[in-house]
Amino acid sequence: MPGKKPLTAIFITVFLDMLSFGTVIPDVQLRSKELVESATWLPHNPTTEGFVIGLSIALFSIAQFLIAPWLGKMSDDKGRRPVLLITCTLAVFASLLYGFSGTLIILWLSRVLHGLAGANLGVAYAYIADVTTDQDRAKSMGLIGAAFGLGFIFGPPLGSILIELNNGQPLYLGLASALFALINLIWVYLHLPESRIPGNEPARPKENRFRALTNALMTPTLGILLALFFVASFAFTHLETTYYRLGEDVYKFNQVQTSMVLVTVGIVAAVVQGGLIRILEPKFGERNLLRVGYLLQAPILASMPFVTPWWPIIVGAILLGTSSGIAQPSLSSIISKNAPADIRGSIFGINQSLGSLARIIGPFTANIAYAYSPAAPYLIAAAIMILPTIAVWMINLNTNEPNLEPS
Repeated sequence: MPGKKPLTAIFITVFLDMLSFGTVIPDVQLRSKELVESATWLPHNPTTEGFVIGLSIALFSIAQFLIAPWLGKMSDDKGRRPVLLITCTLAVFASLLYGFSGTLIILWLSRVLHGLAGANLGVAYAYIADVTTDQDRAKSMGLIGAAFGLGFIFGPPLGSILIELNNGQPLYLGLASALFALINLIWVYLHLPESRIPGNEPARPKENRFRALTNALMTPTLGILLALFFVASFAFTHLETTYYRLGEDVYKFNQVQTSMVLVTVGIVAAVVQGGLIRILEPKFGERNLLRVGYLLQAPILASMPFVTPWWPIIVGAILLGTSSGIAQPSLSSIISKNAPADIRGSIFGINQSLGSLARIIGPFTANIAYAYSPAAPYLIAAAIMILPTIAVWMINLNTNEPNLEPS
């Protein structure tokens, strides 16, 4: 596609993707709670209700977990662009279905389709890795994070407003989400160039692909990196899947007000990933940025149920956006440098699947814990986050940055 820069094109693709998904976020936690409470066929006790609310949220990640490695492998074999076209199409139908989610069954179907569509993030990261050099990769990975953050800057507030306009019903929200997904489908079809032509890498017999992937995952550095990503994602999921409930029950916020807090996180993360990391990474290195990013997160998570509106919450949101903004692209870049080029899409697919696995388990532990105390998910998350924080300071990660390693 002459005249279209690949990085700009994939940035817009991810932004539209996240905008479509982001419009649903303010509603899904509270709608799940409402539909669970109104379901006469369910036993009503804190553990069961927490479990089913967790299931309603986790179905997205269950579908994502099952399909992401296959999509990554397909993108290695067939190219990134066909996979993105398929997932954008699924997102249109998933959003339309959510607009009519008046029962748990319809909500669950929508969440599954959305999860299948959302499994394309690993393909987007592989696309970035295809079109960048090792030296520029952290900065370029930051573009994905910035697009992700911008989608969540505009998506949740819009979704909250549409819910208010529709008297608490999801129809307007579903239609808006479907419209963004449709625009994204058209954009990918018209403007996103293919980044990987099958056969460009040295030929590898098909029967060796699984062995090569297994060997890559078993290498010490790559295995550690993937484990770090899983544990940190699991901790963060406790916030992601309960925060709108915390806003309603503890802060006494409506959906729009809670969305404004998350908008602050998104704006800060977008600024860091889209611009500030380009200054920080050459000076401090990916390894040290990852360490600092993780170091900030445990105390922030632990404090969330105990702060009061508004300034303490906003300060926490700024710190959280900063920490995630420097940690995520740094970790993604380090993973890409340790992944063989001809299976990089598969590695990012596995990475995304680990994130999905964390978001499968997290909603259950978070919402069951929340049923007993709104503070419990956040204290659990902080305790979990201590593990990767210690690990990144104790383990010598291979990032080709010996001159930036503190003595």
